[in-house]
Amino acid sequence: MSEESKNKLIETFKPYSFVFLELPVEVVELDPNQPRKAFGHRAYVGDYGRLLNSIAHYGIEDPIKVCEMTEGRYIIMDGHRRFTCAKELKFKTVPCRIYPKMSEGEFEARRYEMQNNRRGWKPIERANSIHKVRIEYPNASKKEIADMLGITQTSLTHFTELRNLRMEYLELMSEYNLKEHQRVGFMRLLPKLRKIKDYEIDDIVRILFEKIDGSLLYRICDFNSLSKIFMNASINEEELLFFLQEPKVSVDDLLEMTQLSGISAQLKNLIREVSMKVSLDIKLTEKEKELANDLLLLMSNALQ
Repeated sequence: MSEESKNKLIETFKPYSFVFLELPVEVVELDPNQPRKAFGHRAYVGDYGRLLNSIAHYGIEDPIKVCEMTEGRYIIMDGHRRFTCAKELKFKTVPCRIYPKMSEGEFEARRYEMQNNRRGWKPIERANSIHKVRIEYPNASKKEIADMLGITQTSLTHFTELRNLRMEYLELMSEYNLKEHQRVGFMRLLPKLRKIKDYEIDDIVRILFEKIDGSLLYRICDFNSLSKIFMNASINEEELLFFLQEPKVSVDDLLEMTQLSGISAQLKNLIREVSMKVSLDIKLTEKEKELANDLLLLMSNALQ
């Protein structure tokens, strides 16, 4: 198709005058040809549940866009989830923006534009908006705020912590396009980080983002494992140094290396337990003394 023909085609799609009406639910139909499938019906339990809760509290604030097929019959162009929620909540009517009957080609083109030209929240935008809500309701509990916004208390805490992060960390999250579970994992890991040899915490953070980008640090369990390893950094320092120096070493590799020296962790735990007893002036039992003597003998032979 020539450029001139394309322009002529686009020119046939004229703006329509706004017609807003509350339509009875029974005259509005879901479109079986809707490209985006699995709206509602618990297919996406979390998202659908949040939308259902929102509509139950506030009603349908964004009108459903429908096209009049014949007199008294309308098919949904945009708003299938909202309509499904309205039916589940037993609404009698739904607010609609009504388009006149149009060709199938224009119908599909307009629907594509409606559903394509949307930008999701950036994490910091959502965090700032939630912060403003909390300021407006200073006496509300975390549960009340979370219920009002249709999110979990854990998510509420996550966005609060996100807003308090240093700006350069927020910029890195945006630059590397971190998924939500990765942001949560990073924020939980951050307080556990400590200097390793010449690597300051900011150096380590940069390396971690590179490993995230290379899918070497990806799952939430990867962040949890790394947190545990950093919590025992004094006995895992050599392995952590290797992990930081080698770009291709994954968290799984690091976990395997630290587990090979698992006796170090056991000895550290033993030292902690004995130190606690000494500090509390608790005497060892006869059985403990017997085992301690056996350990002393083994260690003496091992250290020769």
